[in-house]
Amino acid sequence: MITENRTKHTTVLVIVFLYCILSAFFNSSILKQKIPFYGGIAIAFFTVMLIGHFRIVLNHLRGSDITSIVSKMIFIFTFSMFWTYLIWGQSLVSSIITMASLGGVFPLITYFILYKQNIPSETIVKVIIILAFIYTICYLLGLLTLPNPLFGIKDELKEGFSSMIEQRGVIRLNVPGADFIVMAVFIILTQYRQRKKYYLFLIPLIIMLLMRGTRTPFFATVAIGIAYYLWQMKHKLIVVILCILLYFCSIQIFDLISRSNSTNPIVKYVQLTSSQIERNNTVEEDIRIEMAKYIFTDFNNENILRIMFGNGIPGYYGQYSKFIEKIGNEKGYYPVDTALTSAYTYFGIIGIIIYIALFRIVFLTKVPHEYLWAKLYVFYLFLISPTNCALIISSTLMLAFSLYILNKESKKIT
Repeated sequence: MITENRTKHTTVLVIVFLYCILSAFFNSSILKQKIPFYGGIAIAFFTVMLIGHFRIVLNHLRGSDITSIVSKMIFIFTFSMFWTYLIWGQSLVSSIITMASLGGVFPLITYFILYKQNIPSETIVKVIIILAFIYTICYLLGLLTLPNPLFGIKDELKEGFSSMIEQRGVIRLNVPGADFIVMAVFIILTQYRQRKKYYLFLIPLIIMLLMRGTRTPFFATVAIGIAYYLWQMKHKLIVVILCILLYFCSIQIFDLISRSNSTNPIVKYVQLTSSQIERNNTVEEDIRIEMAKYIFTDFNNENILRIMFGNGIPGYYGQYSKFIEKIGNEKGYYPVDTALTSAYTYFGIIGIIIYIALFRIVFLTKVPHEYLWAKLYVFYLFLISPTNCALIISSTLMLAFSLYILNKESKKIT
């Protein structure tokens, strides 16, 4: 038993240390300045892991369970590299640099690394909690060391951050691992529902979500958390009454906040949303809706193959990346603004079908209640998808953690 516990502790430390290495220790400015090519470590790691585990991927393509869906996702990611080379002439090296980075799609191979090693679920939970804690420390240190942050280098900071504070009430640092905070929120909600005193830890986590500086992840996390808590109440009639009261009160609260002069981040988030709604109602259609119409109609020039298989993920150079940059500069259309346009642009109709299948299997999968957090996190990724592409390209490592937990724990439900 002692040896087994030591092994689990060692595994936790190894995974945490590995993530620190791959993330340049949460985007440390010292590492980035001393070793300019540091990002290549993550690219090399995930490329090697993809090659080493690709046979397992192929062996699980058939079927409709979670492992099969992940296999299909990784297969279409890999196929898209060669497809982009055929239709756009983008080199495989350029594709790999983009796709195998920590914020790319190939970190999803982590699912099969965990699957092959049969890592215990509680080990993953400990890893997430520790990484959420380290992320918090690094983010705070980054804020304390402005204007030259020790962590989270951001180009906007070089031009000043007063406009960022004025618009959002906070400074957004580019510290990787923000979704570990979201996962930690869901872990506390589900694993400690019988010990409510641990809910006090939600306070600093929610504060960190606010400091992240993005509205959708904050409101989506809070909404899922409230919905989960209300659903756990025994008296459903009370839940219905509370929901009705919340609806009518929220209208008044939204109106009051919209007229407030406070610099509170929540106030700034609401006012930013309010101004966008007013602009859309009086001036023009939402830019994301405009972009979606363009992507689904004119972007592929009625090329049936591009419609079916997409265009792949653009690299840092080449004809394809220049075309994506051009429509961004001229039209203000960025496919990465939403998960739907990202999936369609990169992987076509087939990609969208696979992600629909992913949602379906996650929705139908049953797990012990203490691991329901993994399901909530996947729902969260889908919920923020109208204004965020984390489901597709930036949170695939966290997605791999969650899907692995769901697959492993679902087998314990008889």
